[in-house]
This record gives sequence, structure tokens and C-alpha cells, in this order.
Amino acid sequence: MLFSQKASGPTPFISGCDHIFKGMRVCVELSPSGPVAVPSQYNQLVQGAIYRCLSPDLRSELHDLGFGTRGRRFKLFTFSRLIGEFRRQGPLLVFRGPIRLWVSSPVSRFIAELVNGLLSAGRINLLGQELPVSSIEVRERPALSGEVTVRTLSPITVYSTLLTRDGRKKTYYYSPFEEEFAELLEANLKRKASILLGDGATGGVDVSPIGRPREVVCTFKGTVIRGWVGMFVIRGDQRLIEIGYEAGLGAKNSAGFGMVEVVNGD
Repeated sequence: MLFSQKASGPTPFISGCDHIFKGMRVCVELSPSGPVAVPSQYNQLVQGAIYRCLSPDLRSELHDLGFGTRGRRFKLFTFSRLIGEFRRQGPLLVFRGPIRLWVSSPVSRFIAELVNGLLSAGRINLLGQELPVSSIEVRERPALSGEVTVRTLSPITVYSTLLTRDGRKKTYYYSPFEEEFAELLEANLKRKASILLGDGATGGVDVSPIGRPREVVCTFKGTVIRGWVGMFVIRGDQRLIEIGYEAGLGAKNSAGFGMVEVVNGD
């Protein structure tokens, strides 16, 4: 579905907003009239812009609670890096021309409110810069099999919190070349499956890098996060693969990590 800001009349609402695991993602195209400067670490700005498109109730539910009944809870949405032509200017990225942003969630109420919020506002604000929304495309999940090749749209991060000898907590980020990377990705997907599917998924998945993914270091709310960008092959339970496609792979998805696009079969 493709929406345009030129449309008039009441703001449309996508049906089925209370259904979970419908499988959709949104591509928002922004058409600023001039250059747009954002800090290179802009994830928090984009996350804030997404939250502002949601109703106060859903925004509060996601920010304060998330989904899940026990243990780690999930926001169940993810987003891409900003896509467009830019140049680096010191600590800033200066974009020119159209900018695209992908947002994905298995929760259709989230997608519905996001689209309605974007249509109602007609623009996104980043650091006081008003970026008009020129189009909104809602895309359903493609047919996925038990083996897919994906490309990252935002870095995949996988980590454990460890204790040092003196009792201090330390965060260790795994690389795709360590066994724990795939193991923790699988465990993460199974926890999401238990929320979205009830009984979870009985199978498993294996995530393997293709070539040499590149490590990137990001900062989000003052925390340094290490992630990986590149291509990966995912094999295993189709339901877990679908969840990874919609909700994101790995951790910190709602902070703009773990979004992928399908390279084959899309």
C-alpha cells in the first residue's frame, strides 16, 4: 500500500489493529527542501520521532512496559539507518535530497498508529528540522522459507552481561565468528516467539555470516553499543525467521538495531 501526503479527507486507519504477528513494515520517504544535518549517532532522535507518531497510550505501554509477562520484555519494533545521500561534516551527517526510513513490527496496532500518525502530522521533526513526508509505503512480509539470505539495514548486536573478578558488571559484545553470536540470536528469537505465538517455536535457527561483516560502534543514550553490518544466511524454523524479519534480529531492536531485508526470494 502506498500513501501520499496529497491525499485529502479523513486519515485512514488500517484494519486489524489489535492483531499480533501480521507481518508488515513501513517505508517513509522524507523530502526536505534543503540540507538536513543530524549527529552521526542519531538513533535516539529517530526513535523519538517514531514514538511521537504513536498514541499516548501505546507510546506509554511500549516505553514503560513492552511486551512479555516475565523476564526480558520487548518493544517488538525495529528501524533502519537513514537511507539517502549524505556527506560527513565533523560530528554531523548532512543529508541532501530524499531520505528513506524503514520501520518494522509484527504488531499491527503499532504499524497502524505509526502510519496514521505520519499522515496526520505530515512531517517528522529531527533536531528542530521539519522533514515533510512525501510518501508512505506499507509492505507485507514476503514469503519466507527455512533458509534466507539477508542484508542488514541496521547493525545486529548480540551481548551478554558478565561479572568481573571484582564483582563489577561488564557487557561483552559477540562477533558473528563466535559461537555465542548464533546461540544468543536463537535464544532471543525464541523469547520473542513465546510472546507472539504463545507456545513459541519448537525448532531452532542458525545465523551465519557471509563474507566478512563489518563491525560498527554506536552510542545510544550514552551507552556504547557494538554491532555488525553485512550479509547473513538464516536457516531453521520458518516461524522464527519470520519473527526475526519483522521484530529484528538480536538485541536493542527498538533502538535501531537488527533490521534486515531479504536478498533472495523478496
